[in-house]
Amino acid sequence: MSGELEILEPLVKVEGLRKSYPRPEGEVQVLKGIDLAIAPGETIAVVGVSGAGKSTLLHILGALDRPTAGRVLLEGQDLGQLSRDQLAAIRNQKVGFVFQFHHLLPEFNTLENTMMPGLVAGLSHSEAADRAGKILGELGLSHRLTHRLGELSGGEQQRVAVARAMLLEPRLILADEPTGNLDAKTGRVVEDLLLDLNRTRRVTIVVVTHNEALAARLHRRVRLHDGQVVE
Repeated sequence: MSGELEILEPLVKVEGLRKSYPRPEGEVQVLKGIDLAIAPGETIAVVGVSGAGKSTLLHILGALDRPTAGRVLLEGQDLGQLSRDQLAAIRNQKVGFVFQFHHLLPEFNTLENTMMPGLVAGLSHSEAADRAGKILGELGLSHRLTHRLGELSGGEQQRVAVARAMLLEPRLILADEPTGNLDAKTGRVVEDLLLDLNRTRRVTIVVVTHNEALAARLHRRVRLHDGQVVE
């Protein structure tokens, strides 16, 4: 070995990102020129006061929204050049989402909720069920496969949301206040789970959080203020 560090291309590259929304009183600028590079396997906390643009940035990174100007490259692919169907495929197969409110479907049980991205991607019912059962087992939920949401604790529901996000083995997980609706002890369990996924599967994780303790556990902190990176 030469001893030289391996230079990796960014998994995500953000260039001159701007986002504004029309309002009756005039245009509101939420993001004002963001430049950011995220390496494969990196964990990043996006922090800042409410209204700084954190969730807007996360939604654009995950192709849930389009920027007003600038661009986002995911694995070198410019998301702004893709059609709606192509963006839907990116969201389904390359990006996993975990939100403060898990957005699980109450009419389905744990296994069925976890299977959903696989079914959307065209997996057979049996393959989606096999994958879901395996990852739920890894997350300590084997005994909850047939339980509906009302029978799960808040922490268990959030673990199901993480399992659903990981079903298709995405390169990137975007988490918006994933512990914000949990007590401190349960929140720590979810934090540990995300960090373990990063260590064992080298998943890149970007977390929007007000939790400074969680931010301190990640590789890097990106602080937004008034739509710009200040730290």
